[in-house]
Amino acid sequence: MKSEKKNTGVVAKLPQIRTRDRGTYVCSVYSQKNSSRAFAAQVEVTVDADKVAKFTNVTHGSMIFTGAEAHKPYLLKCPEVNGDLVVLHRLPADAKKKDMKVAYEYDRWRDSTLRTEQSKRLRLAGPPFDAKAGIFSFLLTPDLKDGGLYACEVSLNDNIFSQWTTLSVLKAKTRYYTSKVELLCLYSELSQVHSAEWTHHNESRRLEMSSSNPGSISTVLPLPITPDTAGNYTCSLQLKNGQVIRAVQTVSLPLKESVSVTTPSPLPSLSALLLLVPLVAAAVGFRSHCAGRMAVWQWIRCFSGPHLQRIHRTPDQTRPDGRSSRRGFNYQPRGLEKHTDSILGWASTVWSLSYYSSPLLLCYLYRKGYICSSKLVPVSQYLGTILICLLGVACLRGWGRWKNPEYLQFISVLEETKRNHSAENKKKLRGFTFDFPHWPLDFSWREVTSSKLSKTGVSLLKPEPKLRGTADSILYSVRTLPCHIIGYLVAHTFGRRMLYPGSVGLLHKAMKPMLTQGQAKLIEEVPERKTFPALVSIEHSKHASRPEILFFFFPSQYDGQRNKLVACDGNEIDTMFVDRRRDGGRNGKTLVICCEGNAGFYEVGCMNTPLDAGYSVLGWNHPGFADSTGVPFPQNEANAMDVVIQFAVHKLGFQLNDIIIYAWSIGGFTATWAVMSYPEIQSLVLDASFDDLLPLALKVMPESWRPLVQYTVRQYMNLNNAEQLLKYQGPVLLIRRSRDEIITTGGPEDIMSNRGNDLLLKLLQFRYPKIMTDEGIRVVKQWLGASNPLEEASVYSGYEVDDGWCESVLQSYQTDRDVLFPWSVGEDMTQEGRRQLALFLARKYMRNFESTHCTPLPASEFHSPWRL
Repeated sequence: MKSEKKNTGVVAKLPQIRTRDRGTYVCSVYSQKNSSRAFAAQVEVTVDADKVAKFTNVTHGSMIFTGAEAHKPYLLKCPEVNGDLVVLHRLPADAKKKDMKVAYEYDRWRDSTLRTEQSKRLRLAGPPFDAKAGIFSFLLTPDLKDGGLYACEVSLNDNIFSQWTTLSVLKAKTRYYTSKVELLCLYSELSQVHSAEWTHHNESRRLEMSSSNPGSISTVLPLPITPDTAGNYTCSLQLKNGQVIRAVQTVSLPLKESVSVTTPSPLPSLSALLLLVPLVAAAVGFRSHCAGRMAVWQWIRCFSGPHLQRIHRTPDQTRPDGRSSRRGFNYQPRGLEKHTDSILGWASTVWSLSYYSSPLLLCYLYRKGYICSSKLVPVSQYLGTILICLLGVACLRGWGRWKNPEYLQFISVLEETKRNHSAENKKKLRGFTFDFPHWPLDFSWREVTSSKLSKTGVSLLKPEPKLRGTADSILYSVRTLPCHIIGYLVAHTFGRRMLYPGSVGLLHKAMKPMLTQGQAKLIEEVPERKTFPALVSIEHSKHASRPEILFFFFPSQYDGQRNKLVACDGNEIDTMFVDRRRDGGRNGKTLVICCEGNAGFYEVGCMNTPLDAGYSVLGWNHPGFADSTGVPFPQNEANAMDVVIQFAVHKLGFQLNDIIIYAWSIGGFTATWAVMSYPEIQSLVLDASFDDLLPLALKVMPESWRPLVQYTVRQYMNLNNAEQLLKYQGPVLLIRRSRDEIITTGGPEDIMSNRGNDLLLKLLQFRYPKIMTDEGIRVVKQWLGASNPLEEASVYSGYEVDDGWCESVLQSYQTDRDVLFPWSVGEDMTQEGRRQLALFLARKYMRNFESTHCTPLPASEFHSPWRL
């Protein structure tokens, strides 16, 4: 609270007292001779909250009618009186008086300010005004919408002094179009405007003006601008009181017209000099470092070479600079390379943002009139200058790489491998992680003759077309054409990204450090030598009477091998192979090919599960994921899976009957395609997978979109896992997550809505139709509805299932007939026998894992599927 000295003493005020001001106020008086002694007087202030004072002594000044140009400061005058409190009210232009609101309030005694949205353009005026002394006025920097009525009220004791101002705001702007330039004049508070017009500095020129709506007037100039039409254009706004406000817009000649009188831009020259700097430096460096064309060629390779990310070394290797190293380490660029890399990285980010926002950007530039010859010429010059500067930065980066012995060693190994793709050179190259597009090709589908390939790639199961008459078919096609177009757009824009979020570039960039770390683990990790128990159950040995535990010693390092494969559609597939065949373990002779989920990568995905179980493993990334190219549509997915299997057989040396396909989630599509197309494959393991994509897609989309969703899924994203699985005759194991929240149509707590249940039922109904009658389906569903292992065992024991009898029945049928599925076993069996066989088969084909969808599967839960 502020106090001031007066002739009669010290004064303090509480203008327009409020409820919060109640309380006790103390006035202390100190003697000049003895400052430690004070005389105090207390004042008790009470406030009646039920009563509000009315100020009847109000003095109004003369109304001010005026105008101001937009974005230029204007002084809003207040009454010339030394007051206690000032309040500025505002009524927007052409609005009703009841809409008047407080725009600004200042209390000099409390030194408090009340601000509103408009206060951003309002401030208390400085000298000769002094708000702290009670002399008030405001400075307003108006926009067009700030026109209207302003009431400045100054309170002095119980008196109020008021000054009202009606303000019109004038704003002029220029819009450029492809064939014209429009000069637009906008103004507010129409009630006090008399007229508005455009004039040219050459008064003999007459301008044609038009008004599209009240409060605006425009004139149009044809392009190109000539010396006659160039110059200053003034919009004059005349108020009813005779006052005139003006705003000037300058229209200049195009650059080519004024080239004779302007100074050429120094930017191209500067950029050329910037480009010469690294070239001259490189030339000097070449002379001092080594001579001749060899040095020049080496610098060019560094200039155009890939980005090196990590160096993998064996423990006995040392770095080129003589320092000891770990098993692997991230490549550390030196100062010059590091800074130039950062600049080029930012340029790449800006280009990506510009590319994706280009439709909106072009529309904005067209609306503003920038897409015309007079504007494009200078813009193209500046863009050219920027490109030259970036080329100079790239040259400097090449110089920095050339001075780094680690990068020189890498680029030498890369060039040698490209010239001679021998096993020894490939082994050396695998000691580096770098940009995958520069990785030499390791295997192509062309190396193997395949009769499976058509013009688009491998064959897929297609949905059966609906049979219609010729006239009906034409009419139906015309009627559904909009749906087809929308379906195509949905599938190729957000639909594909929703289904496969791992293909989104932003996610890849965010996960890049994690992926690099995971890849380094597969190549470099040296875990301790350990003993791993493996369970061999009775179904693996016909002569064993009980399960037995065997122990295997697994290898001391992964030593993963990265390879680039090219599919028949031209997509480059990034793969990682860990070979365990030389370790002596039983599982190492079997290859597990892993198919990841819709946001999974081999670096951090399900590949680790069979690795921990001691298998040889081949992981690969979907098209468009991480360093694999393309987009993950079903056809591209199948093409990629095909080249992965061909690579495993023809390059890695595995037989089809030594291969297990292991898939997680959406990877079930490529896994079921693989076993359908290569029926000799040993077995299939599907973890947290589903029967068909359509029910899951309908769950997340509005019901009104149902026809569109059905068409889009069936036409472009037909992940028909169950249909493909039924074509396979080999062993299958399904792993269901009991708390799965992704592939359920109801929710994690509704275990019966898990689409893995439907996959099991369709498989059993196809293979054992005589067992899976209505009663068989009922008991299997009862078993599937068990929410925990205890309930599951209770259902199983409740039907008194005899495992030995069930297996002997199935073995007897197989021995007598040795036929392909579907089997007719159970045809002449009692209802009780069918129930036992149904539950026995369900438990053999499916295992429950108590977890959510994305929890990594432990190696102890990874088993070979059951076989007779």
